[in-house]
Amino acid sequence: MEEILKLENICVGNEELKILKDIDFSIKRNEIVSIVGESGCGKSMTLRTIIKLLPKNLKILDGEVIFEGIRLKDLNEKEMNKIRGKKIGMIFQEPSSYLNPLFTIGNQIEEAIRENLNKEEKKERVMKVLEETGLSANVYYQYPHQLSGGMQQRAMIAMALINNPSLLLADEPTTSLDVTTAFTIINLLKNLVDQHNLSILLVTHDISLANYISDRIIVMYAGIIVETGKAKEIYENPLHPYTKKLIECLPEKYKKGEKIKTIEGEVPLLKNLFPGCPFSPRCDYKMKICEEKVPIEINFENRTLRCFKYGDIVES
Repeated sequence: MEEILKLENICVGNEELKILKDIDFSIKRNEIVSIVGESGCGKSMTLRTIIKLLPKNLKILDGEVIFEGIRLKDLNEKEMNKIRGKKIGMIFQEPSSYLNPLFTIGNQIEEAIRENLNKEEKKERVMKVLEETGLSANVYYQYPHQLSGGMQQRAMIAMALINNPSLLLADEPTTSLDVTTAFTIINLLKNLVDQHNLSILLVTHDISLANYISDRIIVMYAGIIVETGKAKEIYENPLHPYTKKLIECLPEKYKKGEKIKTIEGEVPLLKNLFPGCPFSPRCDYKMKICEEKVPIEINFENRTLRCFKYGDIVES
């Protein structure tokens, strides 16, 4: 299957610290890949790196982002703007923060169209994409405050799809939604993959949701990738201690009345990192070497892993 996006050993940061370290993964056409982890693990920063919208104090220090054969690091802002919103669409969390309350939904989606179309052609395209995202024609004339949270998110998805992108970046698209609405949004994204010949890179803290929607899962912690693999394999047979703990915390793993486990401690501030594995202070399998250096990434059976606990895999 054709590779649409590839990140090669990406490092992001500044002279003082690295925010992302050795980020390496790819996405194939018509594939859904989820990046999973707690807040502060570097998930959203990875999306911002892809579309070159990093904070001013950060830059790509090393590595390459290759999209449809183009090395994005080499592009200037004008060239990058031809890709953002056209070939790469973006869905943000909290859609109400990104929709202008002074303009109708139809007007805002039309403004996102990059092709030279007349007014009627623009309206026709917007109506089509509203229908594809499960919104009625009336939404074209409505303002953001007149829509529910779920409808606002559908409008954001419609805006992201208006130029027929080949890649959709979705940053926690269900965070502010109730469970039922979130489920309909996730199913909508799954259906759009085939309808639009689309690939999706989804960011979420919910590994159960990632398992439901994704072909593959990437688990991040403190700016590094600790485990990758097929979604079902990651969910049913997690190997990295952090991945195991993420799954142990899922409510569906417990009977009514049982106490749900939590991960003790918190994701470390990057400025406070020490030379070893960043997860070692919270890890049940910690060894002395874990405090001394970060494990290298090992590859086996279509999975990758960073953990000294599995050193015997390399030896065998």
